[in-house]
Amino acid sequence: MDPNIDPEEDFGVEIGTPSADAVAAIKAKDPSLQVDVLPSDCMMTMDYRLDRVRVMVDKDDTVCEKPRRG
Repeated sequence: MDPNIDPEEDFGVEIGTPSADAVAAIKAKDPSLQVDVLPSDCMMTMDYRLDRVRVMVDKDDTVCEKPRRG
């Protein structure tokens, strides 16, 4: 793991933000990241990747959890 990457990095995205705005904010901070928008109740792989940020959204496509790397 790269010691210069903070897995708990704050991307400045608040809960309740529309997903498109969240993706834009994260990409503006680091364009190299893969940003995945996923329903909060979906199954997902458990592999840990610091080049990926998962944005969990509710049925209204708004952020419902703090986006995080992994």
